[in-house]
Amino acid sequence: MSQVKMTRPLEPPGRFVIPKEILVRTNISPHDSIEIFIDEQAGTICLQRYVGQSCKFCESIENLTQFKSVLICSSCIYTLMIVYMNKRVLQPKEVMAQLLLDLYEKYPNATQSEYANMLGISQDHINQLTKKMFNRDW
Repeated sequence: MSQVKMTRPLEPPGRFVIPKEILVRTNISPHDSIEIFIDEQAGTICLQRYVGQSCKFCESIENLTQFKSVLICSSCIYTLMIVYMNKRVLQPKEVMAQLLLDLYEKYPNATQSEYANMLGISQDHINQLTKKMFNRDW
């Protein structure tokens, strides 16, 4: 993490403006909620965008599991398992179809081969899932 130092005047009610450069670098939008952390020993105040109860990786709010004080959704857990095991893990077609739909939304211009690599399955399996998803025969 790179450190950026800027000086801003403190207004009488205790407010200050966060520079646009910092907002952009930290992915904070104008109407986002902000968490404030104070370290009294170090005399520092830390700000971060508040994301609430959501997955650490994709910010999903569904099917969350806590792992070492971090919330992770079932889809990301599955993806992490595939990467960790580095082998094909076959899931029910409904689960694979949902994962594929998520990838279609996140990477709309990817090829079937790229989707296959992301899911750890063959390109033929992607083709079969795609046909079944759009034909609705499952």
